[in-house]
Amino acid sequence: MKIKVLFLLGIWLFAGCENYPKDPDKTLEKVRHGTLVVGYAENPPWVIKTATEPGGIEAQLIKEFAAGLGARIQWQNDTEQDLFERLEKKELHLVIAGLTDKNAWKSKISFTKPYLQKEKDKHVMAVQKGENAFVLELEKFLKNQEEKLKKTTAP
Repeated sequence: MKIKVLFLLGIWLFAGCENYPKDPDKTLEKVRHGTLVVGYAENPPWVIKTATEPGGIEAQLIKEFAAGLGARIQWQNDTEQDLFERLEKKELHLVIAGLTDKNAWKSKISFTKPYLQKEKDKHVMAVQKGENAFVLELEKFLKNQEEKLKKTTAP
């Protein structure tokens, strides 16, 4: 009898985990085959401002990430401070600027897991708090780029 109850309880709990992790604002759902809104601040070689769209290591990563989602990118250039404020207000999906995990804004916004370590710096991207499915998708993509990034950033 106890085993049946535990089994049924397990099924009930598992059924509640559908679509986990969740995005309260459905960021991943909106971005997939839609528009990825990316804020950027110049910080060569990670992000390089050009006349049209940014270049650099992180900009190229985001272009490949968006292509994998079938998304177009809306690039928005600004200061790091203004970008973080806009990210906090959920006006942007993510921010790239050659950021590291030591950034002072980590109490107000979220960062990806470090995707690359160069000397003592652990490089991250800034993302909206709580949009876990979107962040997980981005982190899986970045993890798959690990070997390529090591070659790209080798001295």
